[in-house]
Amino acid sequence: MMQILIGAAVVVIAIGIVATMAKSGKSKNDRAEALRKLQEIGQALRGYLDDNNGEFPLEDATGKDNWLNASKPEAETVWYNALPKQMGASPVSELGDDPAPRFYQKSYPLFLSGADYPPNKKEGRPYFAFGFNSSLQVKGEDGSERAASLAGIQHQDRTVAFLERGVKKAEETTKLQGGFDGGPKANAKNFVPRYNGKGHVLFVDGHVESFRFEDITDAMGQAANGQNNVYWTGDPDKRPN
Repeated sequence: MMQILIGAAVVVIAIGIVATMAKSGKSKNDRAEALRKLQEIGQALRGYLDDNNGEFPLEDATGKDNWLNASKPEAETVWYNALPKQMGASPVSELGDDPAPRFYQKSYPLFLSGADYPPNKKEGRPYFAFGFNSSLQVKGEDGSERAASLAGIQHQDRTVAFLERGVKKAEETTKLQGGFDGGPKANAKNFVPRYNGKGHVLFVDGHVESFRFEDITDAMGQAANGQNNVYWTGDPDKRPN
């Protein structure tokens, strides 16, 4: 009997080790995928800026973040339409009448395997696992939103362009986080560290770095311009946060 118990214990331990190794391997693969896709988005962004006299794409479409508004003509210059097209992929607006299967495939440039997408809702709208830095887009004198300009970015190599963002509440790791709704734009509070406590940030110049949530936020979970040499607004002196 003792030998049976010992044998069973060995099997349980072995299963635990295998499961841990499998989970670790998946995390590494997911992290590598996120890094690669954000780097590709960075390249597309630089190409878009070159083609549009330094004007950024818009952060989102007017109205709800659903398939219908994403496909409207005025959403052509929203990042999730403009940048995939720059990459030779289908923009969200052209995924078809039933776009969910194509959007939620590993091959699609805006999908991240490591994100915890809401399974019962994702067919109704696109959920974005990384988003455009909402502090970049600026307001005109009439109060309307207008695209940011590269000329207004004082620290291109240190200013956030995109960041990994939460898609549902289950991804939160601290009470300071919030707004995990999978929207196309994001701020520091929405930042999610999916890979052993770290997540990716894409800077305007196209390079990507990994951070912990507390590396880029203050004690209230808000973006702190200049913290760890990371900036959120184009001109921190005029718009400190």
